[in-house]
Amino acid sequence: MSSLALSFGGAVLLVNGVTFIGVIQPRSEIPINLLAGGTLFLAAIPMVWTSIESSDTSASLYSAVGFALFGFTYLGVALGTSLSADNRGLGVYCGWAPVIAGLLVYVNATTLSDPTLSVLWASWVLLFVAFCIALTRTATFWSYAAGVLAVYQAFSTATIPALLLIHESPLALIQIAGALICVIALFRRQNQSKSLEPQRS
Repeated sequence: MSSLALSFGGAVLLVNGVTFIGVIQPRSEIPINLLAGGTLFLAAIPMVWTSIESSDTSASLYSAVGFALFGFTYLGVALGTSLSADNRGLGVYCGWAPVIAGLLVYVNATTLSDPTLSVLWASWVLLFVAFCIALTRTATFWSYAAGVLAVYQAFSTATIPALLLIHESPLALIQIAGALICVIALFRRQNQSKSLEPQRS
């Protein structure tokens, strides 16, 4: 995945994350999701064409799959919000997406010998799972949890890797540290919510 795609992908994840948390209204995320989703989908088309003309099709095809996976996600967010549609359909899609993302983890680690992208796709597996749960459950805790993870990954898996030359080991450590921070933040939030609940006599 190119640095440009990662950079703008970080912007979309940030917007979607703060929407899940409740900082901005859902309709505010439509333009950035529509632009990013359309751009990623269109970027996947020449990759497929290149793979058809080239003898080595693996890299181009798998890159196209990755671009399309996120492209459809962002387009789904934009169109679903525009049409005031039930988000559970998008949630089911996000439940299917980790299967494809998991395949890309394996392919980048083995066939393409790109451990950096393998680590990133492993992080995005967790992101898609979080989106799936948040969109198919009514409890606000899951939306908040998905939002926290999306905001963190906006920087750790997209913006920072796009702007800096990060080697595999530091990148993996960043993901582990970030996951721990997210878990701590969520438990603090849950404990605060419990402390604010009225005591039963």
